[in-house]
Amino acid sequence: MKRSKFYQFSPPPLFLQMPAVGLDISDAAMRFVELVEKRKGIEIGRFGDHAIPRGVIESGEVKKMEELRQVFKEIKKIHNLEFVSVSLPEEKAYLFELKLPKMKYNDIRGAIELVLEEQVPMSASEALFDYDIIGEDESSISVSVSVVARSLVDVYLEALSGTGITPVAFEVESHSVARSIIPEGDKGTFMTVDFGRTRTGIAIISGGVVQFTSTVQVGGGTLTDVIAKNLKVSHDEAEKIKHEQGISGEKVTEEISLAMMSTISILRDEISRHQNYWQEHTDDYGKKRPAIQKIYLCGGDSNLAGFTSYLASGLAVPVELANTMVNVNTLDEYIPEISFNDSLRYATALGLSLRRSK
Repeated sequence: MKRSKFYQFSPPPLFLQMPAVGLDISDAAMRFVELVEKRKGIEIGRFGDHAIPRGVIESGEVKKMEELRQVFKEIKKIHNLEFVSVSLPEEKAYLFELKLPKMKYNDIRGAIELVLEEQVPMSASEALFDYDIIGEDESSISVSVSVVARSLVDVYLEALSGTGITPVAFEVESHSVARSIIPEGDKGTFMTVDFGRTRTGIAIISGGVVQFTSTVQVGGGTLTDVIAKNLKVSHDEAEKIKHEQGISGEKVTEEISLAMMSTISILRDEISRHQNYWQEHTDDYGKKRPAIQKIYLCGGDSNLAGFTSYLASGLAVPVELANTMVNVNTLDEYIPEISFNDSLRYATALGLSLRRSK
């Protein structure tokens, strides 16, 4: 797989050869993971999370620059982070497939730039992009291209400026999640569902390449709101009940359970719709796309009691919680400090850290 290095600054100074901490930034929190080389393989070093005040970032867009910079400064002070690979919000990215004439790999970037404005609503000078080769024959090459606005990266660079934390790479979330939970070298076809607090990221990975992404405005916070409203309790108490009881339990009445299931049904319908779209449309070479073999769940609320089984009902594809450590260590002789349930929240951060550890 030939991959561009556009998000990685060039030319690479010495510090780019050093391991970087994966830093996942969402609307509600930052999570980071450091991977370190040990005698028995890669192990987890520093890790943690830090809340982001409401309204600082909304749908991936920075609304309050100084407040975000202050969060970075606090993380620097507490955890002494230095070099980081940073996630970019999925809903601010564009992903498309492009079929190019057969050419040298070194010429692919220039060829993409020439047609970029035909694919996304911005000029080539306003865009930053990365790409993967997903197929080729004697006459053509197909690539999967991820694009973000240069201004988006500039905003995060500005927020990090003066904090003592240096970004060495930026990457769209779906690529990081895929690197974390799809076994390295597995060229099968899978769907990842990252069930976050405010939204859910859906991606299809085939042949080791992210080929489809979508964002659904449904998350664990929606379930919390249902509990808080119906039981007339605080948001914190509703969060506690949600994690203790799941989508059914002693305190979860039938009415609340049905309301939460209704929310999850929206997500399930979106998953089914994207699965059908993938299967019904041929690739650039007119070939039927391979069937999705499995759906992997990750995200902070993906481990709620009853969530996986209810989401899986009505779907023909097996659904299971992801092993976010699958590409870190075999776990035969290593027990990570992060529990399995907590690790589901760190899928993006682990994937970001793995890009510099492999």
